[in-house]
Amino acid sequence: METLVLLAIAVGLAYGVGCMGRKRRIGFGMAFVISLFNVVIGLIAVLCSKKLDDVEPIDKEERL
Repeated sequence: METLVLLAIAVGLAYGVGCMGRKRRIGFGMAFVISLFNVVIGLIAVLCSKKLDDVEPIDKEERL
């Protein structure tokens, strides 16, 4: 029973870190997966990634 509670807490914390990653270049999915392995490392990865506002947009002409 206590293992289930600890698992729910770990997934909840990973979800929280994933939500932080939504507005960053790393994205929700990658932040969530990294945080499932280790929440602290996931948090560090999210905080080190650039915010989406800081990333320069790519012009359509440059891609072609």
